Amino acid sequence: MRTRVLSLDDLTSLDHAAWQRLADRAVSPNAYLDPRFLAGVRHGFSESAPLRLIVAEHAGSWQGVLAVTTTPVHPRLPWRATTTGGDFMTSHADRHHPLLDRDHPTLAARALLDGMREAGLPRLVQLQHLPSTGPVADAIGAATSAARMPLVDRRRSWAPVALRHTVLSHSAPLGDEPLPLLLGHLTRDDARNTRRHLRGIARELGAPAQVDPVRDDPALEDEFIALQHAGWKGRTETGGASLRQHPNREHWFRQTVAAFRARGDLIGLRLAAGDHTLWIGYLLRSGDTWFKFLDAYAEQFRPFSPGTLGRLAAITHVFTQTDAPLFDPGFDARYTVGARLFPDRREQVDVVVATGGVWPSAVVRTWPWVRRARTGATSGRAQTQELAAAAGRGAQFAARRPTTTRAL
Repeated sequence: MRTRVLSLDDLTSLDHAAWQRLADRAVSPNAYLDPRFLAGVRHGFSESAPLRLIVAEHAGSWQGVLAVTTTPVHPRLPWRATTTGGDFMTSHADRHHPLLDRDHPTLAARALLDGMREAGLPRLVQLQHLPSTGPVADAIGAATSAARMPLVDRRRSWAPVALRHTVLSHSAPLGDEPLPLLLGHLTRDDARNTRRHLRGIARELGAPAQVDPVRDDPALEDEFIALQHAGWKGRTETGGASLRQHPNREHWFRQTVAAFRARGDLIGLRLAAGDHTLWIGYLLRSGDTWFKFLDAYAEQFRPFSPGTLGRLAAITHVFTQTDAPLFDPGFDARYTVGARLFPDRREQVDVVVATGGVWPSAVVRTWPWVRRARTGATSGRAQTQELAAAAGRGAQFAARRPTTTRAL
C-alpha cells in the first residue's frame, strides 16, 4: 500500500472518483472528509490553504484518507506538529476521523501514519475528534501498536448523535397532526415545550407549522441564503458570517449542495406556517449516515424556537423516511441547546502519536509535564523551559527504555 500527500488544488478527476468510492464504503462515514464537502474549500476559505490530504492507496484504489496541516507545538519553541485540526477543520468540521476502507481499516491506518513520516511531515501527530470506540479506534490502536508508535490521550469529549433504535424505541407511531414529530426521546419538559411552541405558531400565524422536504429544487438555496443573511450572521457587528457577505463561500455552498444532490444524498427541509418560512436546513448523506450541514431560522419567530423545531423535524425525517442507522448533527456537547435534542452520545478523543524520532516519542511519554506547560501551570520563559525540560527528560527515558505503545 503506497501513500501520497496531495494538495486540494492538485486533485485529478481520477483522484476525485477514487476518493468518492472510499467515502461511500468507509468503515465509519465522515461527511466532512467526503470529497463533495472538502474538495472545493480552497476557493471558498483562505484558511484551508495549508490543508493536505494523506492518501493510502493500492492498485489505484484509495484505502484511507486524512486531512492534515501543521501547527506550532508552542509559541516559544521551534517545533511543529502534524494535526487533523488547523484553522479550517476546527472552525467548519467537528468530525476529523479518517476515512478507512471497510475491508482493510488497520492496514489503511498504518499506511496513513507511516505516510506522514515518509512525506517529511512533523512526527508528532495530533489526531483530533476520533471516536474512542468502534472500528476507527480499533484500527488506530492496532496500527500504532504494530508499529510501536507511542500514543497518549490528550483530551476527551462527547459528541451528540441520534441512533435509529434509540429514537424509535422511545417514540409512539406518528399521528396525523399537522406536524408529526418524534418526541419520545426528549425529556418530559422539552416535549411539552415543543408542543406548546407548535400551538403558539398555529395561534399567532393563523396556520399550523408544516415541513416541506425539498430534494431537487435549487431555488431553495436562494431562499436559504436570504434567510441566513436576514439573521445575526448577516450583521457586521456580530461577525458578518453569512454566505451572502462572502461570495466565494456562497459559491462553495452551492457547489457542495449540488454535488450531494446529484447523487441523491441531499435533503433540504423547509419549516413553514402559511406564507411564513420559519427555518431551513440541509442534510448530507455520506456512506449510510446523514449529517446536518447548514441551517438558519427566521429571528422574528424566535419565541417559538424554530431552530429546535427544525432539528426535530430533521431527526423525524431521517428515521421515518430513510433507513439510516445514525444521524450526526456535526457539533459537540458544548452546544447544549442543540445537543439535548439528540439522545445518544459518542465519546471523542484527541490523541497524540509519535510516528518516529526521539523528540516526538519523548513528548508523548512525558505528556503530563507537557500538559502542565501548555495549560499555564507556569508562564513565559519558565513555561518554555519546562516544556523543553520535559522533552529532555523523555529523551533520556527513551534512550534507556524500549518503545511501548498504548492502545486507543
